[in-house]
Amino acid sequence: MASASQMAISHPAASPAPPRPQSPGVGSVPLSSAIGDLLRFVLSSHAAGAGNPDHDPAAFPLSPSYCARLLDDDGDLCGKLAAGIEQCLEEGRLPGPPAVARIPVAEEGPEEWEAVLLEKGAELKLMYNAVDFELHVQEPYFTQLRAEAKTVEGRLATGNYNRITQGSLLLFNKCLLLNVEAVKKYSSFSEMLQAEIISNVLPDISSIEEGVKVYRKFYTEEREKSYGVLAISVSKPSAQPYTTMTDILVGLGYDGLGRLLGMARTAGTVPDGLPPPRSALISSCMRLHQPNVKSCSLTDAARALAKHVHRSTKGWWGDASGSGKDMVQLDTHACWRLLLWSILLLHCLSSDSSKNELASEAIDCLLRDCCWMNVHLTQPYGPVFEIRVHEGYGARWSQDGAKFIGFLEPYTPEGFSKGWKH
Repeated sequence: MASASQMAISHPAASPAPPRPQSPGVGSVPLSSAIGDLLRFVLSSHAAGAGNPDHDPAAFPLSPSYCARLLDDDGDLCGKLAAGIEQCLEEGRLPGPPAVARIPVAEEGPEEWEAVLLEKGAELKLMYNAVDFELHVQEPYFTQLRAEAKTVEGRLATGNYNRITQGSLLLFNKCLLLNVEAVKKYSSFSEMLQAEIISNVLPDISSIEEGVKVYRKFYTEEREKSYGVLAISVSKPSAQPYTTMTDILVGLGYDGLGRLLGMARTAGTVPDGLPPPRSALISSCMRLHQPNVKSCSLTDAARALAKHVHRSTKGWWGDASGSGKDMVQLDTHACWRLLLWSILLLHCLSSDSSKNELASEAIDCLLRDCCWMNVHLTQPYGPVFEIRVHEGYGARWSQDGAKFIGFLEPYTPEGFSKGWKH
C-alpha cells in the first residue's frame, strides 16, 4: 500500500490530469541507507516482549527493557549503535575498549564479536545487493505481509511499477524481502479485489466496497482510470534482513553492544547498563542543593564542584598565577581552560547563580570531552553512571541519570585514604 508521501508529486503546469505517482526505488540498496531502519525494527519487535509472538527470551537474550531504552529518541542510542555496526563492517574490526589513565579494563570477546559482525554483515550486503525494487507500506499492511496473511499488493500501474515482473525481489520498509510470483493488470481496484480474492489483498476488509475506500485514501478515481491497477502476488523467502540483524544482536550480547556504544567494561560493570539521556544528566545537575531553603539557589553540581577546588596538586587544573607551563598544558585542553578559571573564581563569587553557571559549564565540558563511560556497582550508591576524560577526571550520576552524585578525581588505589588529593 503506497504511503501518503508517495502521492505528493508536483502537478503538471498546463494539464488537469492527475500527477504521476512516485515510482518505487530501483536496483540494489546500500546497507548504509537501511541499517538504521532495520535495527530500529528489530529492537522495536523485541521491546514489545510478550506482546510480540516472535520474541523468545531463550533465543534472544536482550531484555525488552534494554531494547526499549536503546530506542529512546532522547539519547539516540539506536542511531549510534547503527553507526557503530556500519563502521565495524567497513573497517572489519571492532573499536578498542575506551581507556582512561589507571583504570583497568576487561578485554574479552572481541574476536567472537568481530566474527559475528563480519559473517552476518556479509549476508546483509548480499541481500540488499539482490534487491530489484524498494517499496514502502503503512501498517497494518507491513505486518500482514510479514506474517504472510497478505499475499497480494495493489499498486497503481505507473512508472517503475510496470517494470516489476515475476521473479523480481522486493524490499519493503528496508526490512522485509518478498519474491514476486506474478503481476496482473486490472482496470480498477474493484476488479482486482474481486479477481484476487479480497482476503489476500486486504485481510481485515470483508467487502469490495470497503476495500475500494481503502485505496481511495491513496489514489483518486481519476488516476485509477488513467493508469489502471497492478496486483503483485508475493511470497516470503526464508532469508530475511531482520533475522540476520537479530543474529548480530544475539552474537554481540550486552558486552559487544556496549563496546559499539563506547561503554567501558570493568569488574563491577552492570551488563545491561546504558548511558542515560543527556537531558536527564543535565537536569539532575541543576537541581537545588537545598530546595527547602528559600535564600539558597545553589545547585547540586555547584555544591559538588566546590569540594574539588583543593584536591589536585599536580598542576592539571593550572595555578592562580597562570604560569606559562600551565597555560601551554591548557592550550591542549581548550574547554578545561574555562573550567580552570571557573574553579579559581569559585571561592570569590558570592552569587549562587554565578556558581551554578560555572558548574553547568564544567558539566558541559565533561560531557563533551568524555572518552570513558560505564555503568557499574559502587558503594554506597549501588549502580551508577560514570564518565571520565582521558586524564581521569569525571562525574557520576545514579544509573538512570536522575540524581547527580558528584565530580571525580583520577582513580588511584590509595585515593580514598588520601581524600582523593593528588
